[in-house]
Amino acid sequence: MASATKVRGYGSTERPLATEMWKREAHRPDHPALSAHGNFEPDNHHVDHARYFDPARAQDEVDHVWTRNWLLACREEDIPEIGDRVPLQVGSHSYFIIRSGEDHFKAFHNSCLHRGTLLCSKKESAETIRCPYHAWEWNADGRLKKIPSHWDFPEITRNNGSLPEIRLERWGGFIFVNADKDAAPLSEALHVVPEHFREFAPERRYTAARFRKLVRANWKITQEAFQEAYHLYATHPEAVPFTGDAQGQYEIWSGDHGHVGRNLTCSAIPSMHAPNEDTALKAGMMFAQGMCDWHYPQEKPPVLDESGDIRAQLGAWHREVASRVYGRAIDLPDAVMLDSPLYFVYPHACFWLSEAVPFVYQFLPHESDPEMSYFDVRVLLPGPDEGPLPPAAPAIELDADQSVFAHCPDFGFLGYIFDQDMSNMPLIQKGAHSADPEKPHTRLSAYQEMIIQHWNKVMDEQIAKGKTAKT
Repeated sequence: MASATKVRGYGSTERPLATEMWKREAHRPDHPALSAHGNFEPDNHHVDHARYFDPARAQDEVDHVWTRNWLLACREEDIPEIGDRVPLQVGSHSYFIIRSGEDHFKAFHNSCLHRGTLLCSKKESAETIRCPYHAWEWNADGRLKKIPSHWDFPEITRNNGSLPEIRLERWGGFIFVNADKDAAPLSEALHVVPEHFREFAPERRYTAARFRKLVRANWKITQEAFQEAYHLYATHPEAVPFTGDAQGQYEIWSGDHGHVGRNLTCSAIPSMHAPNEDTALKAGMMFAQGMCDWHYPQEKPPVLDESGDIRAQLGAWHREVASRVYGRAIDLPDAVMLDSPLYFVYPHACFWLSEAVPFVYQFLPHESDPEMSYFDVRVLLPGPDEGPLPPAAPAIELDADQSVFAHCPDFGFLGYIFDQDMSNMPLIQKGAHSADPEKPHTRLSAYQEMIIQHWNKVMDEQIAKGKTAKT
């Protein structure tokens, strides 16, 4: 365990820590996320750079991490009709998820039993699962339906010819899969997430915008960019006047069968890096204008009373606007209406408990190149309380050189923020090769980069355990 003297953020009376901000919540202070604290603090400051480019390490992750954990695969609204299916490529492994009934889903190894042809190479729909090579065919639930020239395969019957499944569980409209048949249930991997997100009701939300971008960096580098707010000062300087990065709060919930990390950064408050003239009033006005520019273009920012509680005024304004725009009562704390709490579920998924930036992230390895990865981002907006949800927006596929801002208009100015983040990725990847060979490792901060510390340690331990089990 880390030393008890660890400094947990840097704030002041005028610019308090996120922990203090959440303690002051006046609206719905009973929300479980507000007072929750993790159960673990790592002490793993040095991480070997080779894990970001070594092919052997990448293969170890495929063998012992990606095939042994619950992976976010898709959302239910991605495959709304029976027979709809989507592939999930994880390094060299491929699976596909199919809606097999009105409220039933299955996940299969993406390989024909005949000669291994991919059965699902893109999002598609059909009544049956049919191999494009020799037309072997299965029902939507994976049961064998037809083999042309079946007389030549007498050993394959409807009793033994079903497609091999992998485990599938659901939470909040999300579909998770796990290739490890002996893994603990999804609930243990999610830890506090279902409780903290209960009133956020992700099951009554829909994908309003989405992009999937190829990145010139290892998947861990891409994910680690969002596991800390420390980079905001240099990478997103325009956000410094209204984002409390240095005052952020970091938590880790660690258990035998899952790990969750939370990176909490408050909005509508100046950073400790901001000059003195950047007041709480200015921060509040910038936040509200940003919400109008992106989320609510038909709305006007509120008139804020400098003598009152700025965050309480903004929270009340945002609740009223969101409830009216989305046609459902939204009664979440100011903290959820304004701030950016990112919940990372090991190994690769991120859920934002935020009505201001309701994002969901997936980070996935490239099929063959450990120095490339995929970054998948959704905007998850509230749908009606009852009845069908709006259809999911399709993913806009971006290559490594395409700008989010230029090609994804539904993300507004936040596309520019993503472009700023993505501009760092190739530099980090190249720099990992160029480190001092006598000290080829990172030097992570004790607090702000604690999720990065823990994720790498858990991966190392999981790989070592998997290799030991094989010997």
